[in-house]
Amino acid sequence: MRRLARVLLAACTATACAAAGASAQAGALKLKPLPSSGFPDRTYLLELPTSRALTAKELTVTENGNPVVSLAVQAPGGSANAVLLLIDASESMKGAPIAGAMAAARAFLAERKRDLRVAVLAFSSGQTVLTDFTDDGERLAAAVASAPALAYGTEIYDSLVRAAEMAKDAELERATVVLLSDGSDVGSEATRAEAQQALAEANVRVISIGLASRQFDPEALRSIAQRTGGSYVEARSVAALRPIFAEIGQQLSREYEITYRSLMPPSRETVVEARVPGFRPARAVYTTPALDLAPRGTFERSWVDQVITSAWLMVFVVVSVLALVLFAILTIVDVRRRSLRRRMAQYVNVPSEEESRLRRAEVAALLAEKAQKRFGGTRWWQRFETDVDLAGFRMSPLAIAGWTIVGGIAASLVAALLFQSLAGLLVGLAAPFVTRFLVSRKVARVRTQFGEQLPDNLDVLAGALRTGHSMMGALAVMVESASEPSKSEFRRVLQDEQLGVPLDDALMVMARRMQSADAEQVALVMRLQREAGGNTAEVLDRVAETIRGRMELRRLVRVLTAQARISRWILTALPVVVFVLLLTSGEDYLDPMLGSTFGIVALAVGGIMVLIGSWWIKKIAELDV
Repeated sequence: MRRLARVLLAACTATACAAAGASAQAGALKLKPLPSSGFPDRTYLLELPTSRALTAKELTVTENGNPVVSLAVQAPGGSANAVLLLIDASESMKGAPIAGAMAAARAFLAERKRDLRVAVLAFSSGQTVLTDFTDDGERLAAAVASAPALAYGTEIYDSLVRAAEMAKDAELERATVVLLSDGSDVGSEATRAEAQQALAEANVRVISIGLASRQFDPEALRSIAQRTGGSYVEARSVAALRPIFAEIGQQLSREYEITYRSLMPPSRETVVEARVPGFRPARAVYTTPALDLAPRGTFERSWVDQVITSAWLMVFVVVSVLALVLFAILTIVDVRRRSLRRRMAQYVNVPSEEESRLRRAEVAALLAEKAQKRFGGTRWWQRFETDVDLAGFRMSPLAIAGWTIVGGIAASLVAALLFQSLAGLLVGLAAPFVTRFLVSRKVARVRTQFGEQLPDNLDVLAGALRTGHSMMGALAVMVESASEPSKSEFRRVLQDEQLGVPLDDALMVMARRMQSADAEQVALVMRLQREAGGNTAEVLDRVAETIRGRMELRRLVRVLTAQARISRWILTALPVVVFVLLLTSGEDYLDPMLGSTFGIVALAVGGIMVLIGSWWIKKIAELDV
């Protein structure tokens, strides 16, 4: 009877053991999606109930019941995966908390797989690397053997950024950060969003453990864990840290990364099922992305390709080519005409009949306002030709206009390439204004030199009259001793007088060309001398003294208004310089302005107001003496 009881007891024990083993074997798998390179490639994290080896032959993965292709299984550890322990070493962890944290770290290392690399980082007001990524057990044991030095501060976000950088430097495909802290972030330069972005770029998930304390803030730890695909665990006491870390170590040793290629059509809800013999299957659901039917071409067009194929560029090229052809034709005609004049000038000392006609037409145009109104449609070109001749350019007005067109085309293309926008083609429209500014500036310089030389030339003219020369002879003496530009201008007066133009009229034409009120006085003196006679030399001396007095007064006024003129350029250039610096700084300071219609209109209105203010200051600083 006793023997039968022993047999029954043994049978019951064996049955219980077998049931317990079957229950353990029948534990459920866990399947969690991971970021992948993009559909149709899929990546999942498969967690086994127990720690055991798993190969692709033992694993079956289906999508809506259909087997997947290119299935691969990667075991925990190796060169692709690693774990980083982040341990809070702030002053609030003093005593039992830091001792419990280090004991928990040792428990975690005891559960890890041998080839799983681990790094340990302590953080407070900075980060201290206790050990870099390694699978050397002795080195890891030495890193967590004693507590690190404590300091003020809890830089959680900066430490997570540092962990992401370490994962990138180690060239890890995937990493897990086990974060332990008992407080909220204090002292970090990085924000929570920046830390989450750094973790996402390095493909790092965070398993955060919060140790309850007075400064405890579970929201930050929970948010980071959820955003990175990890989990959050809260420890109510220091004693709970050791089993939590041990469980995390076991969990990481049971995780496998599985990858495959999906064959499912677009926009289809898909059930993924993973099976391993001896365990209950795991399921996950996702929806395949919709098919993108947007036309993309055979390659992605660069900005240069878009500019080349743009209709605006075609119009620009056509207009530019026509302008250049017209410029070439007119230049050839102009060169032939100038070469003929040059050959004729070798045999005659007086102007040709054509030049005489042009001189008379110029005098008549300057003296008769009705004639100017009649030809008002071409006055701008006449003024431009006069300014080019007065400035002493070696090129003809037509050649300058042609090169202005060429320069505008080149500037438009360069600006379009630099700013990567078709709006850069509008830069060429500024070329005529630049040319006009340069010509006007040189003409102003010539006129200023003429005004400064006029008193000395009048002294020479008066002296020649006192020595017995006639008026025309005295003018010839003055021309021989004069400097440019006075020499050329007074020579024109002599030539006009030889062509039959009255001397005072010829001087008035010169005064209008040079925009000199002082030269007009000289013309009036010559008219009085022609009509009434008198001591012309004495009158010229008085005129020279008056001119010198006015010149001194102009210099004084220029000195007194120097501050206003400098202020004008500073106030005009300051907004432009600031705009260019902000535009080229590489930051997005101007995006709210350039990215909206209201901002562009505001910039345009501001530019117009700057120009109006500059013109207004210029008029205030200009005093007519």
